[in-house]
Amino acid sequence: MSKRCHVATRKGLFTLERGASQWSITRANFLGDNVTLVMHDPRSGMLLAALNHGHFGSKVHRSRDGGVTWQEIAAPKYPEKPADYVPKNTPAEGTPADWSLKLIWALSPGGHDQPGVIWCGTLPGGLFRSNDEGDSWELNRPLWDDPRREEWFGGGADHPGIHSVCVDPRDARHVLVGVSCGGVWRTRDDGRTWDIAGTGMRAEFMPPERQFEPNVQDPHLVAQCTANPDVLWVQHHNGIFKSVDAAATWT
Repeated sequence: MSKRCHVATRKGLFTLERGASQWSITRANFLGDNVTLVMHDPRSGMLLAALNHGHFGSKVHRSRDGGVTWQEIAAPKYPEKPADYVPKNTPAEGTPADWSLKLIWALSPGGHDQPGVIWCGTLPGGLFRSNDEGDSWELNRPLWDDPRREEWFGGGADHPGIHSVCVDPRDARHVLVGVSCGGVWRTRDDGRTWDIAGTGMRAEFMPPERQFEPNVQDPHLVAQCTANPDVLWVQHHNGIFKSVDAAATWT
């Protein structure tokens, strides 16, 4: 068991270490800033911290020495919306999602055979990938351009968001993401194609005829079993759902 824990809070990033009888705070970084999450990369020991500065936007910082020193690096950036852009589907909330970063909500390292790869989930529902440990980011266009993505809507936020990224430890080309509200999506070819995988979930907040639609589900967190990656759990708006077939069905 690790003796060190990094905790992201609205008042900064705190490092806790376990002593002989108790845990204690040994370091504080970004005091007074809203640190939305911190990621530890087990491949290299690198840390990434995402900060939300409100009016000044989201920033990303990287540490290669366990959090002693930090360097600001690139943050994901959406491409310009085409001037002639027209949604293929009617957006659930009446207006298309903004093509601009609102929040960094998930950071996950890629597979052990993918050095430098990091996945990043954001509001308003874009999934980004870095191949160089966060020095640059690219929007995953196959998911963003899927017309079903335009049907997503915010679950407690003004915009839909990708909050969970699960990389299969057996095959890093298999990636699963959780969307609030947009269900669970998966790729088996490293993000080139995507399919929705929420069959069995029920959204009681929807009209009866739409409660079982996979694309309107509100998973709050998706967790993957390390010992058996085909097993997943979802903390859902309506309770806990489990899958034992790699997210094909849920109960």
